[in-house]
Amino acid sequence: MAIITTANDTTTNKDLFKVGSLREIFDNTVRSANTYSSRLYKMEKTDLLTERTLRMAGFGLAEEIVEGQNIPLQTPPVGTTKEYTQRHWGSGFRMTEVADRYNKYKLWAKYAKSLGLVMTETKDVELAVPFNSPTSTALTCGVGFDTMAIGNDAHTGLESANTDDNYDNYLNAGLSYTSLADARYYFKTLVDDRGLHMGATPDVLYYEPTLHPTAVELTKSLNKSGEISNTTNDFIKGMGLELYEYPRLTSTTAWGMGATKDSNYDFHCYTALEPKTYTKDAPDNTLDKIMIAHQDFTYGWGDPRLILIGKT
Repeated sequence: MAIITTANDTTTNKDLFKVGSLREIFDNTVRSANTYSSRLYKMEKTDLLTERTLRMAGFGLAEEIVEGQNIPLQTPPVGTTKEYTQRHWGSGFRMTEVADRYNKYKLWAKYAKSLGLVMTETKDVELAVPFNSPTSTALTCGVGFDTMAIGNDAHTGLESANTDDNYDNYLNAGLSYTSLADARYYFKTLVDDRGLHMGATPDVLYYEPTLHPTAVELTKSLNKSGEISNTTNDFIKGMGLELYEYPRLTSTTAWGMGATKDSNYDFHCYTALEPKTYTKDAPDNTLDKIMIAHQDFTYGWGDPRLILIGKT
């Protein structure tokens, strides 16, 4: 069992338990929580254990008819459902009464703040998982409506008569002028679940920080006098993309593009319980104190077509 005791201070003189022995405690985990992943999700509240979404589509195009012909009728297709079941995260710590009473640096309060920070960052790290493995179908959060990963070259729609509704949102190309042009073309020619043109306007270019100089050079001027980098690329700049460094990405070549402001953007995080902490006495005669924290949230996607995976 993990218990914080006086033995946790491994310094020779037990400095945490002596007045005046330390000028300060240096701990670079005492900071504001870093959150990035919410930029790529619709962050929503829920009071349900499981949320369900259903995929369906409207009608296909009308047919030309001749005089006296019966007008053809259509039956719109109904697809599959996607379930988002709450997942649970928790952590905590236990401190002996002696360690709490005799330490001179308010360790209980310090560890309580640390617990709150890691609960927030746990969620942010977890939400990054699909974007670190965008071609995997083995993620805990599951897959989309078509049983495929986020990025795939053969996503399917609901048009049973042909493959006009198929789409490929996985470029598998490094960040460059050519790949950004290909990404723009993808969004501008995007089709819906009946194979009809829907189009979309991407608003964010996200990438691992290694790619930031490349992203800036491709999209805007560096404002360095006398250098070629001071020339603005009007074609790419005209796309109006927000440059978004995403430090949670683990691959130095990872980038993607999203139309996150589109009403059909379908990446969700449903939170039933924000991080909540409890303080309690230990269930024995030790006089130890325990602080625990837990939270409930779930995330995933149904239709991933409004995210283009550039490269993993």
